[in-house]
Amino acid sequence: MAGKTSGSAVALYRNGAAQPRMVIKRHHRIWPVVVAVALALAMAACQSTPAPTPTLAATKATRPPEPTFTPVQTITAAPTATVTPLPTLTPTPTANPNLNPLTGLTVADPALLHRHVLAVRVGNDAIIRPQEGLGEADIVYEELMEGYSLTRFTGIYLGTNAERIRPIRSARLVSLAIAPQYNAVLVHSGASDKIRWYISQAKNFTDLDQYYHDEPYGILPGYDWRGRMYTSVERVHDYLLGRGMETDKVVQGYLFDPSVPTGEAATTVTVPYPQVCKVRWDYDSAARLYLRNVAGEPHEDGLTGKQLSAANVIILYAEHLKTDIVEDSLGSTAIDIVLTGKGRAQLFSDGIAVNCTWQRPDGGGLIEYYDDAGTKVPLKPGQTWIELVPPDYEITYN
Repeated sequence: MAGKTSGSAVALYRNGAAQPRMVIKRHHRIWPVVVAVALALAMAACQSTPAPTPTLAATKATRPPEPTFTPVQTITAAPTATVTPLPTLTPTPTANPNLNPLTGLTVADPALLHRHVLAVRVGNDAIIRPQEGLGEADIVYEELMEGYSLTRFTGIYLGTNAERIRPIRSARLVSLAIAPQYNAVLVHSGASDKIRWYISQAKNFTDLDQYYHDEPYGILPGYDWRGRMYTSVERVHDYLLGRGMETDKVVQGYLFDPSVPTGEAATTVTVPYPQVCKVRWDYDSAARLYLRNVAGEPHEDGLTGKQLSAANVIILYAEHLKTDIVEDSLGSTAIDIVLTGKGRAQLFSDGIAVNCTWQRPDGGGLIEYYDDAGTKVPLKPGQTWIELVPPDYEITYN
């Protein structure tokens, strides 16, 4: 019915009929009831016990805990390397360019040292004395000749310009052992055929045989064949320069010390060479040099008239071997003086005798001298004479 009524009312309203007024009246009857119900509900609500007011908890708000941080691993710095300071190096003294390596003495012109050493063969026949130029040699070797009746010299020249060296004589086997020590130029007037051939094959020195190189040599009138040939240091070097044979290298030298050595007193030293060549060295304490005598007479230099002298006298004992190399018209054969390896030696310096050992390196080179402890024995600065003698020679000194 309700569905019909409401539908009919809409239709009536649209059609302008009076039926909607009846509906409104019905609504006026309902409102008082609704109002009464609402008032009753309101009064009931006012009389009921009020709901309790929510109590806020007085608890302090709890903060979330601070985050716990795992400590980052502490990296220990690597220890700084301790730098050990380098030792203070003592600078090596600059070599004195004017110091002659063969004498330990200074020269006025260092150019003298930047050239070849000359190894000059000089005769010692009694009839031709006094020789010229031996006093200006840096070193003089003396050796026995075939037949054991004479000696002969090899003068070693570097730091001087001897104006004349005389008499120039022939080479021997020992020249093949002396000249290479200094990479020297061997200055001589010939040799026996076999020795000349040995010399031609040598590679560690320069041969200046007068037979092939006549220009640096001269003949001095008034002497026989044993004493007339001469040369000079300057003439030889001029010749070498002119042919591109000169060098500018400085030769290896010796150890020097001006201090007086320790040893036995030796103011007189006698070397028993053959009678016409017998040598005695007398120590001159004022000059601090040994003075040379031969055959009982002062041995002088013909250029200066002064007695020959030495700061060092070395007695070098070496094997003297017989060979089949004929050296003269008498059939005398060459002596092979062995200057390789090592052997006994005596050094006389400042009136003192020092026993030592001579030694030459296996590959050649300079002969040097050592004491019993193996320490190199220094030479006194100045000229040195080296007397080559057989092992059984009895050298006397006092």
